[in-house]
Amino acid sequence: MNILQKFESRAKNKIANIGIGLGNSDLHNQKILKASVKFLEKYNSKIYFFSDKSTIDLIRNQDSYKEFKSQINLIECINPKKKVFEFLDNNLIHAFIRGSFGSNEFLKNLKSYFNVKEINRIALLETFKGYQFFFGPVGIDECNNLKTRIDFIELVLNELESLNITPNVSILSGGRESDFGRDDIIDKSIEEGKKTVKIMKEKYSDLSIFHDEILIENAINKKSNLIIAPDGVSGNLIYRTLVHLGGGKAYGAIYMGLKEVIIDTSRVGELSEIQGALLLALALSN
Repeated sequence: MNILQKFESRAKNKIANIGIGLGNSDLHNQKILKASVKFLEKYNSKIYFFSDKSTIDLIRNQDSYKEFKSQINLIECINPKKKVFEFLDNNLIHAFIRGSFGSNEFLKNLKSYFNVKEINRIALLETFKGYQFFFGPVGIDECNNLKTRIDFIELVLNELESLNITPNVSILSGGRESDFGRDDIIDKSIEEGKKTVKIMKEKYSDLSIFHDEILIENAINKKSNLIIAPDGVSGNLIYRTLVHLGGGKAYGAIYMGLKEVIIDTSRVGELSEIQGALLLALALSN
């Protein structure tokens, strides 16, 4: 059973109200509508689209929406990136997917609503050969020092435990250990990679965790189900290279450590990513 199938098993027989954001691109909004219809053909839940009047009007005129209008609710509002948190607060929706929302204002509202300073997202990815694994950080401002990296990994371990997944962790750094001495920045990255493994081993003696240096291909060959990038910028680049250039897939990213279920997607995500995010949202909802 792969990771996505574990989520499918958990989502079975569940019912939830799931919100999703629509942005300014009609192409991607249509993609979200198509993914939502496919999802509702399989799962007995409701989806709430949040956006401004002009976008909502375009969706309202689509035949596929009309066919599923009893299960798709259109929430027209002036400030949709803020409105979603009112719906979460009042338990009108049980999970939310960023969808086509721009990140800056959405993340600002998210931090304010949850009263947090740091955002931690773990993405579910798949190689072009079909191997699935959790990967992070994927936000450019995430995990940019040793402490936040350790905190991040511990959050992921909690997520994996809740899913009954035994972690096999690969820690990446900016070079091979044999490259030490070539560059100060690379040296620091290698040292932090080794320290990360040492700290985690001391905290969790039975944890399978290795420093795979810059050799991400080794992490895949060893069937790691959790791969940790050196920092948020390199993580974002690895994600984009795999998904947008390398024939891989993304199935959404889980915002960890929050009291509500929030799932992230790329604003230009493929249909499979939106469908994956809807599945994650349903599986993780209470």
